[in-house]
Amino acid sequence: MIESLKKILITGSNGLLGQKLVKYFQQHNIEFLATAKTENKLSFCPNEKFALLDIENMAQTVEVINSFNPTHIINAAAMTNVDACEDHETECFNVNARGVANILEGINGAEIHLIQISTDFIFDGKKKLYSEEDTANPLSNYGKSKWGGEEVIFESRHEQSTILRTSIVYGVGESLKKGNIFSWAINELRAGKDLNIVNDQFRTPTFVDDLVQACAKVVLLKEFGVYNIAGGELLSMHDYILKVAKYLNVNPIKVHAITSGKLNQKAKRPISSGLDTYKAKSELGYVPTDFVESLSKIDLDN
Repeated sequence: MIESLKKILITGSNGLLGQKLVKYFQQHNIEFLATAKTENKLSFCPNEKFALLDIENMAQTVEVINSFNPTHIINAAAMTNVDACEDHETECFNVNARGVANILEGINGAEIHLIQISTDFIFDGKKKLYSEEDTANPLSNYGKSKWGGEEVIFESRHEQSTILRTSIVYGVGESLKKGNIFSWAINELRAGKDLNIVNDQFRTPTFVDDLVQACAKVVLLKEFGVYNIAGGELLSMHDYILKVAKYLNVNPIKVHAITSGKLNQKAKRPISSGLDTYKAKSELGYVPTDFVESLSKIDLDN
């Protein structure tokens, strides 16, 4: 168990990862402060454990950090809608890059461990699997802004920092603005609908509970640096949804393969952005949940 002296400030607490982090620290009796840009949407989070925080606002960010005086900050606040980031470039960079700079301003040399959540979309997709040492070359505003957030940390030379790169975080939560492809596919297939899924984009999606465990391990082990945290298989999104159909005993004919060109997505996406998790496995003891097993856990949450 993480020792009780820890004080964890969580940004983006209304999002999927933020919600699961709140629940984890609650269950383990770790002091935390949940923060989000809008009011607390979590039925299980007491209002006295919540504060409004827009990380785009430097003054507010500094004030909240100074007031709570955390030992750790897990920055789960982000603009993650890849196509919306093309339409709202300024907001995208303000949240995903400048927001990180504002958090570092609040830390201001203090011994506070910053855990930054980043993404596989910092890569260009020319490789199948990426390690922590591979060179970033983002294709979209989303990828560029998240890489910008990483660069801010590198340039700050704040030694007590950890960057967790992840891919398509999925699971189920309360009052979420948007779902994820797997919870959506479960609902659509159960309703008897046909799905069109791309067969030329390859990912290593991450079960949200695995990412929470990685955050907890980093806090417990005081590990700094960059780690890939993702699922254990590199498959096309079409192949993943076929696994969902099989899990639900739905005829796979319901899942139609299409190419990315037919989607007309605004943002350019890497063809393959699989994350190699060898470093996390060896240094953090990270073990990703089997994909089909994770589907059963999503089911139980519904």
